[in-house]
Amino acid sequence: MKNPTDALEAVADAAAVLTYAVSVLPPSATIGMLAAQLDRLSRAVARAQVIATVDPEAMLDEPVPGCFAPEDATEHADDLATLEAIAAMPTGPVMVAVRVRPLDDDSIEDALRWWLNGQHFVAAPAGERYEIDGNRLASAIAERFLPVEL
Repeated sequence: MKNPTDALEAVADAAAVLTYAVSVLPPSATIGMLAAQLDRLSRAVARAQVIATVDPEAMLDEPVPGCFAPEDATEHADDLATLEAIAAMPTGPVMVAVRVRPLDDDSIEDALRWWLNGQHFVAAPAGERYEIDGNRLASAIAERFLPVEL
């Protein structure tokens, strides 16, 4: 980081990270769960405010010596890495194939492993992870592998 544009980009990126964090929180979340993102945004805004106060005539693309610490660039790099990870996350469901190594011992577990191998499931994005609805899987396993109750 060396100029006011860098400082303003850091503010925008920290705000984007905060916005994403807010979007994935459940309604029962607390504001304290966003403390790290709020602190990061606050520090980015403070850096920009320091430049505006110390050198209000600074050109956006001209270096402003002495206004940035090495930690400033590290924080911005962390925010950029977070945003890249967010951007790489698929926003729609994905198909997942199960791979299970058979035991080849004719056990019930081996039969279950053979049956599971190659099964496909739909995984839906749920925040920073994916969720698979296992209800149909549980029913299929119960029907196929559990003894029938009398």
